[in-house]
Amino acid sequence: MALRAASEGLTARERNIELVLLAGSAGFILLAWRALDTAGFVMPAGSGRIVTQFLSMALFGHFALRLVAPRAAAQPYATALLLVAVGLAFVTRLAPGVAQDQVNWVSLGVVVMVVAAAASRWYPLLRASTYTAALAAIVLLVLTGLFGDTINGARLWITVAGQSVQTTEAIKLFMLLFLAGYLASEADVLAASRIRLAGRTYGTLPYLIPLGGAVFAAVAALALLKDLGSIALLLLLAMAMLYVATGRLRFVAGGLVLLAATGVAGYFLFGHVQDRVDTWLDPFADPGGSGYQATQSLYAIQAGGVTGEGLGLGEPDVIPAAPTDYIFSAVAEELGLAGAVGLVLLYVVLLFAGLRVAMGVENDYGRLLASGVVLLIAIQAAVIIAGNLQLIPTTGITLPFVSYGGSSIVVNFLLLGLLLGVSHSAAPPRQG
Repeated sequence: MALRAASEGLTARERNIELVLLAGSAGFILLAWRALDTAGFVMPAGSGRIVTQFLSMALFGHFALRLVAPRAAAQPYATALLLVAVGLAFVTRLAPGVAQDQVNWVSLGVVVMVVAAAASRWYPLLRASTYTAALAAIVLLVLTGLFGDTINGARLWITVAGQSVQTTEAIKLFMLLFLAGYLASEADVLAASRIRLAGRTYGTLPYLIPLGGAVFAAVAALALLKDLGSIALLLLLAMAMLYVATGRLRFVAGGLVLLAATGVAGYFLFGHVQDRVDTWLDPFADPGGSGYQATQSLYAIQAGGVTGEGLGLGEPDVIPAAPTDYIFSAVAEELGLAGAVGLVLLYVVLLFAGLRVAMGVENDYGRLLASGVVLLIAIQAAVIIAGNLQLIPTTGITLPFVSYGGSSIVVNFLLLGLLLGVSHSAAPPRQG
């Protein structure tokens, strides 16, 4: 009886904390709607339904987690929902015609998260699909190359039943599963400079061949699709997970060299990459043409100052592709430096919460899986924010949970569900 009471107490504590934290996303979306209305912004048709649907799905996710993953950490879901609330407010502000679509994708994402959380309580079973996941990523890349649609110079989309799907989002998931499974098996060997077996000394290079082969095949296929952004993301993820698994800085150095070489090759091989790099080096060389997007982004960030111009009072909608590629610049203009830093801190909180889950997992596979999920989200956020700030060339990838896009929203919620399932499994009931 004492053990059961302690278990129920732990469950109630985690979920009650989550419910309190969810008040933040509810408060933000309600204040955002009020601010837009006060600013004279013409709200989309059914704006009240959009808010109601968001709040309803937030609560659905919370109560569903009480059933399927009651001992999961409280912070990841609440933090992701606050990011979603920020994204929904700014998608509505920048592209009101797709606001309903965005909240529909969020609703689907929450359902996917719950299913993933329920299934991933038995996440060790995923380890058997390590090489299958790598093969699935390669096959999906080939299918995209054969049947995909080219947008902005890159072939990233496949049309299914009239709906465009960005296949690179699923590819990231498959590569994450492969990296976690392979590194869980070979981390000890890769961490050693040399190994001894049957009285003889061997190098560890052969153990890198399967890993290098899978990553190289994915990078080569992405290069054929002219998607340098996803290549950078994949290499950074592989580099980060290798370091987490082995603690060896040599893998970080090797990854940076490979990333630089890929960037140089892309610059000379692909015209749209040359345009992005040249624009990054001097966005004011052609401010009305190729540099228009970058310069408008910089103007928006500068105009925001510390406290911003106010939601609905700026002009971030003049930035091309603002709801997808440059939504961070829109946040910086209307919410200022304070809002932009707050958004960054939300990703830091999500990263910290995920790594804390990983530290509590007893087996290597679960630890790498949990850390890989949050590293993937954090790296993607860092890359897109750095591109908006003109610290690196733009990549065309989306800001997780914030940017408009169904494929990105659903896959990121799936990753979140995977993290929550691992967290639940790693947190046994406390003994009385």
